[in-house]
Amino acid sequence: MDKKLLVVFFFWGFAYSAAGQKGYPINTDRPDQSDGTYTLPKNYYQLETGVLYGRESDDYFYHNIMLRYGLSSKTELQLLLDYGTRNTETGIMPAGLSVKQQLLSQKSPLPDITAVVNLRFPFLATNNFKPDKLPVDFLLAFENELSDQFSAGYNFGLSFDGESTRNDWVLTTSVSWAPVKEVAFFSEYFSRFSGISSPDHNIDAGILWLLKNNLQLDIGVGSTIFKDRKNQFITMGVSYRFKE
Repeated sequence: MDKKLLVVFFFWGFAYSAAGQKGYPINTDRPDQSDGTYTLPKNYYQLETGVLYGRESDDYFYHNIMLRYGLSSKTELQLLLDYGTRNTETGIMPAGLSVKQQLLSQKSPLPDITAVVNLRFPFLATNNFKPDKLPVDFLLAFENELSDQFSAGYNFGLSFDGESTRNDWVLTTSVSWAPVKEVAFFSEYFSRFSGISSPDHNIDAGILWLLKNNLQLDIGVGSTIFKDRKNQFITMGVSYRFKE
């Protein structure tokens, strides 16, 4: 593992470790690829930030920042910012706005259901990462609490990348296990399907470590599957919740 990533990861932990907050444990959308059904309570903020390092044909490195805000008891807004290097180019990817709206709370056998819309704005990107059109995702997020320790989540929706006229179908499925309050493990399958190319199949897995109820560290690793040329990555991050 890159020593610089380890230094960044543990620095975040110590930087936030003095912060404390009573209440229920933090619930995050990172480090997996799925959007969760959870939305923040009204007037709460949550910062989720991390780094992603991967290798496909070339190395790539991103710093991801997501600031979440509870607009109401069932509606959440998110500001999204990604900075990094891809294909030897460095810059800012299109900044975005995301809206999450809870539609249904779990009533067995029906799962929690939340609608998610992600918009990325080309004019809020450096020229080398500016798409021709507006990238947008429309997703439905589902989640079932199977027991006190196990839960399952899945996403299904459409994604427009802003570079082509086609749309991709997005599918994710994940399972998480929390043997104790402070530690949870997850594994996930995620893919994209389009009408002009073969599906892109991927898997990842990771650990969430709860330092305080409002402070969490995470680490995850992943790879493409069923392809000769692998896209492999590692991500590490920290999430912190606070009130207005």
